[in-house]
Amino acid sequence: MKKNTALFCMLALAAMGFSCSETLQRKYDRRHGITSDSDDYRSDSDRYDRRTPTSTSVYRKDYDRIADENSRGVGSTGSGDADYNRRLVDQYTDMDKTGELVLYELDALESRWNVLLSEYRTARSSGKEVIATELDKISADQILLYKAYTNIYRNGKNNWAAVKREVENTLRSVRRATER
Repeated sequence: MKKNTALFCMLALAAMGFSCSETLQRKYDRRHGITSDSDDYRSDSDRYDRRTPTSTSVYRKDYDRIADENSRGVGSTGSGDADYNRRLVDQYTDMDKTGELVLYELDALESRWNVLLSEYRTARSSGKEVIATELDKISADQILLYKAYTNIYRNGKNNWAAVKREVENTLRSVRRATER
């Protein structure tokens, strides 16, 4: 009984998976203007698997449809794409500059940490407590900067304005802490 139920469930999942992949393939084809020679006489439900092309089913781009979309402005490859690409390159350049600022601050903190560590080695016990507190603050600031740096490249692609604002606020807070 359990074997029959498991077999039935597996067959149902396989059928749904095949149906979903076929639907996704049709949507992809429509979106990108790809048709096959056999689309004219076959309905959507009885298409063969198009991942293995045959002599009767060969992919070709539907250039008439693409030309119509371009004339209407949908999916055009004109100046809109060039502007988008230019803005994207500018955004990535800005992300890199901000990332370099974070790395610069990390280097400055590391230098300060090394100086304090050498002072800690030669300090008396009362001075060691103060220096240890400063070293802990520097370590915490370093962690904040590492998180800000990863945030730039992890989330900056999707919402650069918000990420840039967060990173700049982090940089300001770390700089204030080191100026004291």
